[in-house]
This record gives sequence, C-alpha cells and structure tokens, in this order.
Amino acid sequence: MSNWDIKPDGVRGVLSKTAEAGGKFEDEFTAYGDGLVGAATWAGTMVLGGTELPKGGAFGPVAQALQEFQQRTENDVKFLPVRTAKSITGARLATEEYLKGDLQMAKNKQEEYSKAPTPEEMKDPKK
Repeated sequence: MSNWDIKPDGVRGVLSKTAEAGGKFEDEFTAYGDGLVGAATWAGTMVLGGTELPKGGAFGPVAQALQEFQQRTENDVKFLPVRTAKSITGARLATEEYLKGDLQMAKNKQEEYSKAPTPEEMKDPKK
C-alpha cells in the first residue's frame, strides 16, 4: 500500500464523469439497434421482379447478415454497461477502504504517540 497515492476528490470526479458517460449507453444501444434495422430494411431483397412481397416484408442476404451480426454481438453490447458499473463500484469501494486504512494509520500513530513515555524513552529524550 505504500506505493499508493490516491486523491479521493480526483477519484470521485473521474467516477462521476464515467457514470455520466455510462448512463448514455441505453441511448447508444437503441441507436445501434435502430441503425441495424434501418440498414437491413434498405439493404435490398432477393424477390424477383413482378413478384408480390410477403406480408412481413422480404429480406435479402445483407439483411440476414446484419441480423446475425446483431445476434452475435448482443452479449458484447450488454457487457459494456455491466462492466462499467462494476468498475465504478470497485474503484469507489477501493477508495473508501484506502481512506479507512489512512484513518486507521492516523489513529494508530495518534494512540502510539499519546502514551506516556516509557522508562527507556526517559533515558534518551531524543526518541
């Protein structure tokens, strides 16, 4: 722990900004999904000319590939906000424990130096 030099106010500021940015994930994911749907809709079809389109619409190979891409990246997309939240929580808890340790060290020193001098210390006042 001697290599740590944490500035709690700085940590709070960074965590606040990170939480703010992470709070925008939902909007970004909605835009991501809407973008894939829009791309698939306009990607073209494999319907022969003059053929009536099916009721649900017709999708071609590009639309199919986009759908597969979305399905295969779904867990990656879900991972981002969960990982962000865990990181923020971990940094906050680690900082809190650091401060507790810092306070504990101060308390220990205060208790140590508030004790009456020992006979040995009385012999050598430089201690």
